[in-house]
Amino acid sequence: MAAEVAAQPVADPLPTPPEAAGAGDCSAADAASGGAESGEVRVAMIGNVDSGKSTLIGVLTSASLDDGRGLARSVMLRHRHEQENGRTSAVSVELMGYRDGEQVVPQARHHHQRWTEIVENSDRAISLIDLCGHERYLKTTVFGLTGMMPDFALLVVGANMGVQRMTREHISIACALQLPIAVVVTKVDICPQPVLKQTRQDLAKYLRSNRKMPYPVKQLDQVDAAADAVASDRITPVFAISSVTGQGLELLKAFLARLRRNSRNFIAEAEQVAPGSMPGIHFPIDGVYEVHGVGIVAGGTLTRGHVKVNQTLLLGPDRTGSYIPVTVRSIESKRQGVSEATPGISATFAIRAIGRKTEGLKRSTFRKGMVLLGEKDEPRAVRQFEATVVILHHSTTISEGYQPVVHCGVVRQSASMVAIHGTESLRTGQRAQVHFRFLYFAEYVLPGATFLFREGRAKGIGKITRLIEGDPDSPPAGNLPPGKQSPAAVGDAADPFPEWAPAAAVVAAASAGKNRAPAASGGGGKNKPPNNKATEPTTSASAA
Repeated sequence: MAAEVAAQPVADPLPTPPEAAGAGDCSAADAASGGAESGEVRVAMIGNVDSGKSTLIGVLTSASLDDGRGLARSVMLRHRHEQENGRTSAVSVELMGYRDGEQVVPQARHHHQRWTEIVENSDRAISLIDLCGHERYLKTTVFGLTGMMPDFALLVVGANMGVQRMTREHISIACALQLPIAVVVTKVDICPQPVLKQTRQDLAKYLRSNRKMPYPVKQLDQVDAAADAVASDRITPVFAISSVTGQGLELLKAFLARLRRNSRNFIAEAEQVAPGSMPGIHFPIDGVYEVHGVGIVAGGTLTRGHVKVNQTLLLGPDRTGSYIPVTVRSIESKRQGVSEATPGISATFAIRAIGRKTEGLKRSTFRKGMVLLGEKDEPRAVRQFEATVVILHHSTTISEGYQPVVHCGVVRQSASMVAIHGTESLRTGQRAQVHFRFLYFAEYVLPGATFLFREGRAKGIGKITRLIEGDPDSPPAGNLPPGKQSPAAVGDAADPFPEWAPAAAVVAAASAGKNRAPAASGGGGKNKPPNNKATEPTTSASAA
């Protein structure tokens, strides 16, 4: 396989940044606090439809090349309609293993046996999360980026397709979530040189507009600097590969082998969390399965605490806001049975309701946003909360009554902006303290949690500052005059996310030019509440 990218006859539009040489100080340390496991790294594959995400995962995990007609991606696609049209519509996960920096290639044919062989013969693993590229499945992609807690995002761009609108959308969402990004330009073997040059120039321009410095990786000695620099969330390594000829694949595999876990998902900063609000055990559920002979199996990522077999947990909140005591019958991680789950690992729990012999758990019992808590934790469910938000893009203005879809971890539900403190409306790039209220169910959210809200092409980012418990139907005091501070914001003079200030200004300038879009339905006016029937949450959790 080719070890470097073919030389270009033109000047490289992605110059090597001077910061890359000294970027090792920002390398991602292994998550040590809270016992987060450092041997598993999660990488989310994002990018436009037909850019080659599933094919790339199939090539990386099987160590064999694609035939150009969908051979490699057939391993990843789960449903019949996906096999027919070649487009991913559900989240799927594949595993790569490394021992002493060398990839462990399984020889077994059965999928379960391949995972067993990787776990037994490797000292660290990389989970590749295949997300959707089509605009129709954008909410599934956002759920994968927020609920499955990836450490890095691998943006796949088709060289012959250029930087499409959904490519820009995925970049902006990953930047808003402060997710480190690496870029893979695929299909370079069939792309004409002028088209490849234009794609690289457009990609570099849009990355810089999002405060990302592109760093092209063309030699093996650049891989170490790229792996250390990507965790800084400032440097973006760029690879050029072909899944058919194998060009550049060795560089990408060496880069993945050097990635380390990002500990930000599992270490709670004390200044952002109210005292005593963090649970002892926190297991957000991102997938529910019904296995014959086993029963209900809940999958997710354990962020806090330790869970053992036969331990009692609390499952909820359900549609009424209550919790159900359950017992953990067995635990699996990477499809291998374990006796204990530690913070930071993805696991599945076979659970059974306690005291409900006549009415057991069913898939219809679950919904988006449910969690497993410790038996001694406070089973809280809130309908309202306050947050400091930044509007990343909106074609007009946002006022009270605006109803976007809130993505906070595994929570995905429409919420209404009941009150905007300090101003009457918000535009792109502006920030404010906003009072939210979920429209359908009470949810379990934590103070200090970051969330993304969107409606059509409009989107924003926020951080929860206060939970409002009590009567969910009691209206707030209303909008405060400009210059006044809401009672909930007293004492919060410090900006909870100063790092978003320059990014919001850049997005505001960029959205005024390129990303012009028609006004989103229900643009937030007071006299015309939006219709959110299309974004109403589903009743059953999608399998991760």
